[in-house]
Amino acid sequence: DMAFGFKRTIQSKGPDRFIINLREDLREVIAAVCDDVLAALDDENSPGRDPMLRRVFPVAHASDESVNEAYRDLVHSDLLRTRREALERVSATARDTELDRATLETWMIGLNTVRLVLGTRLDVSEDGFPQLEPDDPELPAWALYEFLGVLVGTVVDALARTV
Repeated sequence: DMAFGFKRTIQSKGPDRFIINLREDLREVIAAVCDDVLAALDDENSPGRDPMLRRVFPVAHASDESVNEAYRDLVHSDLLRTRREALERVSATARDTELDRATLETWMIGLNTVRLVLGTRLDVSEDGFPQLEPDDPELPAWALYEFLGVLVGTVVDALARTV
């Protein structure tokens, strides 16, 4: 798990335990962004909430609102509960240096939820990342989006290596 003096971000310690090698500042960012999305989920009156969360709560049918309404009635509360639980757990364990498999799987869900919300805010498309100037005010958000994508991929890889 170590090549050329570099540790993997997530190292397996057997099939059900993982060592998390992240700097403290990155752990703080992970906790903070999870808390931010939790606040958005909880604030139903927040302007811009629905567009920001549209990828977290996808529609069932692109043009049939009655189908969408039935789908929302069926799954919205479960989706909201599972997303909220995942975000709370990631925030609570962001500073842990070792996680069990179930918690790491929860990280995958929680971090991807944050990435979906951020991607919606940034209006991410299939065209990839825009060319940004170093002083662009959106640069930190795009850097966070990229970091979360890499981290989710790393979580997926670590889980797949130990199946």
